[in-house]
Amino acid sequence: MTATTLTASVLRLPGGRELSYCEFGDRSGIPVFGFHGTPGSRLQVAPTAVTPLPSGIRLIVPDRPGYGHSTFYPERRLTDWPGDVTAIADYLGIDRFAAFGISGGGPHVLACAHALAPRLIGIGCVSGVGPLWDPAAAQGMLPLNRWLTMLARHARPLLRALMKFQVSIMKRNPERGLDMLSRQLPEPDQVILANPAFRAMMIDETRNNSTTTGLAAAQDFELFAAPWGFSLGDIRTRVHFWQGGLDRNVPAPHAELMASQVKDAVLHRYPDEGHFLVVPRFAEVFAAITA
Repeated sequence: MTATTLTASVLRLPGGRELSYCEFGDRSGIPVFGFHGTPGSRLQVAPTAVTPLPSGIRLIVPDRPGYGHSTFYPERRLTDWPGDVTAIADYLGIDRFAAFGISGGGPHVLACAHALAPRLIGIGCVSGVGPLWDPAAAQGMLPLNRWLTMLARHARPLLRALMKFQVSIMKRNPERGLDMLSRQLPEPDQVILANPAFRAMMIDETRNNSTTTGLAAAQDFELFAAPWGFSLGDIRTRVHFWQGGLDRNVPAPHAELMASQVKDAVLHRYPDEGHFLVVPRFAEVFAAITA
């Protein structure tokens, strides 16, 4: 049986908060959770013509709190995310699973690696954001991201207002916003962003941003820029890191720093690729974390 719809299912958690997710692929296949970036939603990890889902995979993609159809959670901590993932897995009757996170989904998949090791088949962190409270993580980042990190540490109300404004502008004219973004990116990312299938996904996601997407994105930065609530050195499961050498959104020092602290880390370096390396490496990610 296959699941191919983009329609979200909504799980109501104890306390009334709603958590949405989508499923793709083979319902009898290997379960894999995919975590979107910042900002983002389940649409960001949905298979497309340029990122087809490998056979034998059951992909589950949740909206994090405040994104998509999931309720914003003002008191959220990074360490709360494994509980949300567990709620979906238990509801679907899934015992063991693999997981990967892209960009801002990276810290979230590492929180799962720390808290859910007995249930995990494999873990992948793809262009994942590192601990922004560490000065080494700021090296080579886009000026905008360095500024947002500074606001996350010292001026949270301003950060939230700015992110809400930025998301609303992008939602109004996603084509122009993507063109402006592309000019700041290295050539490999520009090529991927110009791909019709990938560009259509990005435009669709941006147009469908929820009213709390800006708040959720600001909250992500706040969580990344503060101590994460767990030590990378305490992770006891193997973690695969994928990193592009030309990535300016999340530069190489992020993956290098995290891989140096995780005891069983595999660092996949691609010197000539950028932030969107998940597109050409989509099948590779699934192969590694489900091996």
